[in-house]
Order: sequence, then structure tokens, then C-alpha cells
Amino acid sequence: MNIAQHAIVRAFALAALAATLLNACGPMQSRVGRQFDPGQLEQKLQVGVSTEADVRAVLGEPYGRGRAMMPYHDSPRVVWTYFHDQAVVDLGSGKMDSRRQYLFVFLLGDRFDSYMWFNGELR
Repeated sequence: MNIAQHAIVRAFALAALAATLLNACGPMQSRVGRQFDPGQLEQKLQVGVSTEADVRAVLGEPYGRGRAMMPYHDSPRVVWTYFHDQAVVDLGSGKMDSRRQYLFVFLLGDRFDSYMWFNGELR
């Protein structure tokens, strides 16, 4: 057997082993980010009054920071991003159940200005 044939046989053996292991593993679970309750924003924060520190106290540190201007803003805002993704993937059947939350908190200066959040499922 030459080197090329050996590499092909090895690749097929590894693929078969991986497929067997994945099938035997059953469902795999994944969690990214941390859960949050958007209702806490309205209960614990006040637009134009609450500070960055207040937002951190309610939600923790953001996963991302940037700038954005939404159609309802009169000027660009600082935006903090929060997310949570929980998924179960059954590699044997190919089925997936994923639940996602995204939260964007807008700050004007160092004050809480507004927010936008999305909740979705993928099956």
C-alpha cells in the first residue's frame, strides 16, 4: 500500500470511528452566555436616571460593546450586548432544539436610554 492509499484508508477509518462515536453519544447540550430577564430592566432601571453601574448591577458585564443609531434615536448611542443560547443537538437523528435571547442596551452618555431584545427558537 502506498502513502496515498494509506492516507485514504486512515481517513475512512477515522470518519467511521467518528460517526460511531457521535451516534453513541446521543444528544449533546450547549450553553453560551447567561440567562437574563428583560423585565428586570423596566423594574430596576429608569431611562435618563440609571447609570452604567446600575445596568451592570442588573445584567452583569456585557459580552459586547459598540455604537449604534436606531431609527428612534436622534443621535448614535453606546450599545451593550447580552445574549444566551441553549441548544440540544441529537447527532444521531440530526434534530436540534435551540433557544436564544439577545438584548441590546443603549446608553446616552453614561445613562440608560433604551433597550431592545429578541427571543427565538430554532427546531
